[in-house]
Amino acid sequence: SPPFGLAEESQTSAPNHHHDKNINSTSNKIRFLAIGDWGGTPHYPYSTHGQLRTAHGMARVAAASSSPASVNHDVDLDPSASFVLALGDNFYKSGVDERDVDIRFNETFEKVYGQEELQIPWYVCGGNHDHRGDITQQILLSKSKGTRWHFPDLNHRVVKEFTVRSPIKTAGAETFHTSTVKIEILMIDTIHLAGFHDAETELLYGEFHPLPGPSSSLQASTTSSWIESALQKSDADYLLVAGHYPVYSPCRHGNTQDLIENLDPLLKQHGVTAYLSGHDHCQFHYQYDSLDYILTGAGMNCCYNATMKEFLPEGGDLKYIWEDYTSSHGDTGGFASFEVGKEEMKVIIHDQDGDKLYETVLLPRTEHQKRGVYKEFSF
Repeated sequence: SPPFGLAEESQTSAPNHHHDKNINSTSNKIRFLAIGDWGGTPHYPYSTHGQLRTAHGMARVAAASSSPASVNHDVDLDPSASFVLALGDNFYKSGVDERDVDIRFNETFEKVYGQEELQIPWYVCGGNHDHRGDITQQILLSKSKGTRWHFPDLNHRVVKEFTVRSPIKTAGAETFHTSTVKIEILMIDTIHLAGFHDAETELLYGEFHPLPGPSSSLQASTTSSWIESALQKSDADYLLVAGHYPVYSPCRHGNTQDLIENLDPLLKQHGVTAYLSGHDHCQFHYQYDSLDYILTGAGMNCCYNATMKEFLPEGGDLKYIWEDYTSSHGDTGGFASFEVGKEEMKVIIHDQDGDKLYETVLLPRTEHQKRGVYKEFSF
């Protein structure tokens, strides 16, 4: 039978499609966070200083804030975050199995991210370290009643819709036009597309040895087919694809050749707004050939050097990078946040305390021909 998480019927079934309609957003936008490579340690206390500090920074950013100068006091200018994307390497160094899944889940996840502001859905994909263990144990965690951990399958869809009210001034009175904004996120398993090193291989060749390619052509082709089908069906205003491995990266792991060859063309063909990833323990925004690549892989430590920058494609634009030579002394982690509205999606890269390092604006798919118009701000 097909490997867990790859059966064609299971990947398109209802549990693998989380769809929230008419999210209550009094500010005409929704916010969410993304964090990669946050998975603690396999021994007591099962977490790191950088992970704990970054969790507090996430809670700070996730909290709602309002402006005292606002005329309409019912408008929450910055609503609280609605959800978190967890971009893989959820449990270092070799994932979990049935013997340690409970203690690792409680100590590495529940206790670290126990702040009230982070008691929101976490949508999860797997990383290479997760695949070293029994990744089905992480998927089974989703079955617990009331859990915020959403990992129903190796590939799954997250769809959020909210209503925007725009004022229309007429001669008589002010009325409002309402419209719906939809954001869709495909959480994908890039390990089945590009392979991974087991612990013995990593010890022999080093952590940054090039990936070996998919271990199963069936797994790779089934995953690719699922991604292509989901992309074809999407009518979202903003379409994101999120996986663990980057397509392109200037940091120590570098580019992922299998994704360049087999994933990147699909992203561009179907007008994906941005590709999100982790794996490299740095943070950056890279733009190439009309597509934006956002990497946030500093969930518990910072940072890998940008030793692979020279291998980025000619003609690409590394708009921002946070790595060893640009991060100040004492930096221990980081994450990203997103603010989605009708006209634009704001992407913000934060350090471990939630302080803003960089900000950019991406346009909705209906403005796809205007994707070259960006606003960048460094702090």
